[in-house]
Amino acid sequence: MCQIGLRIPELLRGLAASHSSFKAALFLSSWEPTLDKSGYNRCSGCVHVWQRYLHFLQMSTGLLVVVWLAAHLSALTWLYQALLKSSPFNVLLIGAGGAFLVFQGVRYHPKSSWPLEPGLVLRPAPVLLMLGSGLAAAALRWLVDVEQLTVLLFALGTYGLCGLLLAPDPWRKGLPAAILVACLLPFSVQFSSGLGFPVRVLTARAVEQLLSAWQIAALSSHDIIVLENGIAHVDLPCSGLKSLWTGSLFLLATTWLESRRVGWRWGLVWVANLGFLALANTARVLLLVLLTHVFKQPQIAEVLHVPLGLLGFVGACALSWALLQTVPRHGRPPQPPELGGGKMATPPESQLPRPASPRAQAILLACVVALALLGSPLHPAQSGPAALAGFDWPQTLVAERLPLSAAEQQLFKSEPNVASQKLRFVRGDISGSMLVVLSRGWHAHHPPELCFVGNGLKVDSMTRIQLASAISARWLSLQAGQLAATYWFQSSQRTTDDFLARFWDSAIRREQTWVLVSILFDHAYRADSPEIGAFVTTVHSVIDHRLNGVQG
Repeated sequence: MCQIGLRIPELLRGLAASHSSFKAALFLSSWEPTLDKSGYNRCSGCVHVWQRYLHFLQMSTGLLVVVWLAAHLSALTWLYQALLKSSPFNVLLIGAGGAFLVFQGVRYHPKSSWPLEPGLVLRPAPVLLMLGSGLAAAALRWLVDVEQLTVLLFALGTYGLCGLLLAPDPWRKGLPAAILVACLLPFSVQFSSGLGFPVRVLTARAVEQLLSAWQIAALSSHDIIVLENGIAHVDLPCSGLKSLWTGSLFLLATTWLESRRVGWRWGLVWVANLGFLALANTARVLLLVLLTHVFKQPQIAEVLHVPLGLLGFVGACALSWALLQTVPRHGRPPQPPELGGGKMATPPESQLPRPASPRAQAILLACVVALALLGSPLHPAQSGPAALAGFDWPQTLVAERLPLSAAEQQLFKSEPNVASQKLRFVRGDISGSMLVVLSRGWHAHHPPELCFVGNGLKVDSMTRIQLASAISARWLSLQAGQLAATYWFQSSQRTTDDFLARFWDSAIRREQTWVLVSILFDHAYRADSPEIGAFVTTVHSVIDHRLNGVQG
């Protein structure tokens, strides 16, 4: 009796090493050894304590999962709504991908060796991935608020949470596949994230710098490049965002298939992969601009448009794969020695995974609750378009409202919290038309140069200029010097001609409301004339008064 009682702790440790809390609880609940009354009570007490401990592990794990999902409720809501709007093909593709991953997991981890731990085991890598992803998602909600990135980080953090329950070796091997799914899931249901336009702006800025270094006059604005011989538009296929996304998926899939480790070396390869893809896309845009507007060979540029993109993508992926060969592979996990007869030796107690203590689990739960509170920014009450629509133009500026074009109506209607006015003005000897677009987001602020070109006007040149002490603007010469135009972006705190500055201030929520002012004059005027200075100062003052009223 005493020998059996003394062996109970050893038996419990062996059951814990089996990595199956359900089987251990089932075995212990049905185990009734034949002992005398005192010995039976001692064994029953041990079994009861073990069952209560397993119940605590299950409850704490369930509570952590519930709090984690609640902390990312906005990401789950967006994903559900995006799936409802997604095409049936995308839904089937996502379902097939999930089924394939489950099949692969069952295939390589049969039931007899399913790598589950008996409770939450706080290993550094899963905890860092979980809390780091949660913290990054909370920061993004305060900064750029791109839902696809938030869902991506939620998926990565969820895999980190799974790492608290999985054995370390299978979890590490499945990390590339988890990152692959995290990248694929949000962008497959809705790729349009608003990130493509800033990438196009950066591409146009890079091409502008290269052309200027070669003594070719060029100035970028939004996602276009204004040259002496015309305007080059960096359109959506040339943005490079999809190539960055697809190239990252290629690297992740190759990492998973080749069983490479995800560590700092792999991170360097990924950064190099993004650099190769960005350089290839910039080189393609540069070559197309040179062929079209410098060498006057638009037909050749049209033929080479797709092949150049394909060659650049394949070359970047090939270089990334070559660098990936320097990343070490996963080794085979150490196997316990055999005792004979096909039986495996039980690892010593020091090597057994120890579930986290109640105090450690409480600290982890408190961290997740803090992330949930941190990821809920208090947005100020926003006025609707009707409240933003009024501009009190002075009597010295005779203004007549003009109807918006069909394209303008479609653009402004698709964006929330947008107010626009298009009017005809006369002030002394100055006359023309003006478009004022007030918006809380940057999507409604389009490149005025493309509107001029779309209306049949030829842009001769464009320069940065200081129209007044507080007005940094772009000045354009149109129709062989017969017309002039100007535009700027204005908030309650500053005025700029740089779209990237306007985008960044809106992205970090420093300035929520911006106004695009686009003015087309009826004649050619000098930008430094007193009449132009007085006119633009009046327009700037009216908009500034309205913006400070909105902000207040």
